Amino acid sequence: MKHFLSGLIAIGFAIAAAPSFAADARNVTIVNETGYGIKFLGFNAPDDGLDEWENELEKVLQNQASTYVEFDEDDEGCVWNIRVDWQNYDEAVLWKNVNLCKMTALRLRYDPGTKTTSFLAE
Repeated sequence: MKHFLSGLIAIGFAIAAAPSFAADARNVTIVNETGYGIKFLGFNAPDDGLDEWENELEKVLQNQASTYVEFDEDDEGCVWNIRVDWQNYDEAVLWKNVNLCKMTALRLRYDPGTKTTSFLAE
């Protein structure tokens, strides 16, 4: 029993000393607090232009829902453009040059008084 306990302690130290594989610094949780459904959520690098987008959503992101966006190793850099398209409207919102490495979540907000969509970075 003494050797078993020593073995468990040694395994625990080995796991603690092993390098951890942290999530990509660009991965971000998007929280929809706009009051409207979002049908499209896209990210692209500033060098890609504004014509190349891929929808990160599998279904409409309803108000008060969230989604987690993961980046690939092939993706480079911290700064990205973000585009949001509304479910029942033909308008889109575009934020340019957002540094995703400085945040873990974006809370999307809409102010009906000013008709402005913004985000709160966390």
